[in-house]
Amino acid sequence: MADAAHVMDAPIVIFGFDRPNYLGRLCASLKAQQGVTLDERRICLLQDGPVSRRSGVRYAEDAAMAESVTVFRAAFPQGQVLASAENLGIALNIRRGEAHAFETLGAEIAYFFEDDLELGPAYLLMMERLRAAFAPFPEVGYFAAYGDHRAIPDPNRVRLVPLDHHWGFALRRDAWQRIQAWLRPYFAILEKTDYPNRNHLAVYRFLEGQEMAIDKSSQDALKAVACAQLGIARAMTDTCFARYIGEKGASFSERRFREMGYDRMEAVERGDLPVEPPSVERVTAILRRQQEHFRRFRQLEFGGFLQRYSARHWDPERMATREDIEQLYRLLLDRLPEGDHIYEQYAGRSPVRQLRNIMLNSREYRGRNFRE
Repeated sequence: MADAAHVMDAPIVIFGFDRPNYLGRLCASLKAQQGVTLDERRICLLQDGPVSRRSGVRYAEDAAMAESVTVFRAAFPQGQVLASAENLGIALNIRRGEAHAFETLGAEIAYFFEDDLELGPAYLLMMERLRAAFAPFPEVGYFAAYGDHRAIPDPNRVRLVPLDHHWGFALRRDAWQRIQAWLRPYFAILEKTDYPNRNHLAVYRFLEGQEMAIDKSSQDALKAVACAQLGIARAMTDTCFARYIGEKGASFSERRFREMGYDRMEAVERGDLPVEPPSVERVTAILRRQQEHFRRFRQLEFGGFLQRYSARHWDPERMATREDIEQLYRLLLDRLPEGDHIYEQYAGRSPVRQLRNIMLNSREYRGRNFRE
C-alpha cells in the first residue's frame, strides 16, 4: 500500500488548547498514516490562548499552551502554528481555523481535527476514498470515518451512516459558507460572552424561530441543525477507523467516557475494505433522517423544554424593567436608585447586562467590595 501512496492536497487543521498529551497522540497517529503522503506545510495548528481578553478569565495555564505548540512542532517541523494571543473558546477558534482553510488557503475541502481523536493507520486513506466517492454529491457537506463505536459493522464491508459528532471531519467550502450565513445570529450571541458562559437562552430563542431545533447550545449542535435546515447531509462510515480519547475535557468526564463505551473503541487498520457506493437514495435517506430528528424535536419537545428552561434562567440582553433596576441597586449597592431619572434613563432602554456592568465597574461598588 505504501508503494502507491496517495498524495494529499487538502489542508489538515488541528485545534489545540491545554491537552498536549492528547495532541501528541493525534500527531503521532497522523504521522503513522498509511497509503497517503502528507504535505507538512499544509498541516496547521490552531492554538487557542489561555486568557479571555474581554473577561480577563484564565481558562488554562501558559505552560500547557507552550507545550502544545512544542508537541506539534516536534511532530511537524514544517507545519504552521497559528496561536491566538487570547482565549477565543472552542466555537470561535474552530471558526478561525475554518476561515483559514477556506478563505486564506482557498481550499475547496479541508480536514479538521480536535486533539482528542487518535487515528487508525488507514483513517486519511479512507477519508480520501470517501472524498472521491462523494464527489458527485455536493449535498454532502460533512463526512468522517471515525465510525459508530456502538454498532457491530460487517467486517468485510463499510456502510455509510448519518454522522453524529463533528470529529475528524471533512468539510466542503460551499457548505461551510452556507452554514456560516445561517449561524450569523448564533455567532452574534457568542461574541457577547466567553463561550463557556454563553447566553444559552438567547440561543434557544433563536432556535424557537426555526423549523428545526435541539436542546443544546454548543457550536457542534447548532451546526448539525444548520445542516439539516439547509439540506446539507452529514455522513460517516459505520466502521471505526479512529478512536475517541477525550476522557477528560469540556464534554466528557472519565465516568461518562466509560459509560458511553469509548474506552472500548478500537480502530480498524485496513484501508482496503470495500465501501458502500453512495447513491442518491442513500444520501437522501441520511439527510431525511437527520432532518426528521430535529424537526420532530422542534414540533413535539422543544416547546416544553424551552418553558422549563426559561422558568429558571433569564436573558441578560432583555430590556431592564423598574423591578430589575431596583433589584440591582439593592443587591449591588445596598440602596435604591437616587431618583426617578435613573428609571427613566434605563427602564425599557438598556439591557440588564449593560446596567449590571455599569454598576459592577462603578467606584461605589468597587469601594464597597474589597477583593478577598
